Amino acid sequence: MDRRVARPEDLPPLELRRLRELDLDAPSGPGRAAHISAASGVVQRADFVYVVGDDELFLGVFEVSTDVPGRLERVLSGDLPTDRDGRKGAKPDLEALTVLPPFEEHPHGALLGLGSGSTPARDRGFVWGLAADGSLEGQAREIDLAPLYSLLRGQVKELNIEGAAVMGDQLWLLQRGNSELGANVVAELALSDVMGSLLRDRTFAAAELQRVRAYDLGELDGVKLTFSDASPLGGELLVFTASAESSGDTYEDGAILGSVVGTIDRDGEVRRLRTIDRAYKVEGVHATLDTGVMTLTFVCDQDDPDVASPLLSATMPLADGVEHGAAPPGRGAPAPRERAG
Repeated sequence: MDRRVARPEDLPPLELRRLRELDLDAPSGPGRAAHISAASGVVQRADFVYVVGDDELFLGVFEVSTDVPGRLERVLSGDLPTDRDGRKGAKPDLEALTVLPPFEEHPHGALLGLGSGSTPARDRGFVWGLAADGSLEGQAREIDLAPLYSLLRGQVKELNIEGAAVMGDQLWLLQRGNSELGANVVAELALSDVMGSLLRDRTFAAAELQRVRAYDLGELDGVKLTFSDASPLGGELLVFTASAESSGDTYEDGAILGSVVGTIDRDGEVRRLRTIDRAYKVEGVHATLDTGVMTLTFVCDQDDPDVASPLLSATMPLADGVEHGAAPPGRGAPAPRERAG
């Protein structure tokens, strides 16, 4: 497996701007607060911001041009327990949210939401078509991720998918290595394979992994940084987030010691790796690019069901040299890659 090593840049933490709270016009069920508290993935299309939470069966829909509360739209069937422990064991753990390119019946693309796969209950996801103005069109369709996740479990230990992004003719999935045995992994799949299976029978499957890369992103306060989300940037660059969480496995939550945001090019090289204001546990990212500057939209999970997740924004130059100025060679740059096995 190809292995890459990178370390955070020697720069002050990226400053975040709070855009709004993810408050809702109604809660998802009895005993639930009218907000999203465990936001885990975000996509923006035109005026619409879509958010998944890892303990919900719904998609949050918000509009950028107004601060009125958002609404929930059901994407998965069933019900969840109201008590915290019961909910944790039964939740679908929707962690990744991205956009699929135009395909049959969806000329403007579609949202794709994926469960983490960290338990058998978390092997499902959804697809929901988008309209020309960025709004939802039609109804959500639930999809079975078990065929794809069975393939991945043959390559990675303790599966925990946290991010997804379409990169050219591939779908990249980011595995969060936040267990004692797990590793940060980017798995590259043929987009035609997974789209073909989706159209045939509402499953997600692939015949093989085209490439698998492992990443060592370093540590914060002695705890390793592990992937938490991803967003494509123009098809040639991947923006990712990662957090340092002091947990021994993929199931139990731990204290968050900080987060980073970075970029990976099509060859798998880490190009940027910047720490983020430690007040936030960043779980989701959406990225756009304008004249060499990335605009980043983040959602967070503050591990408190009584607190609404914030929607945050920041900007960062595409090239690290702009912020480093006349830094000596190698300062803040990724370490040389290693190859193993």
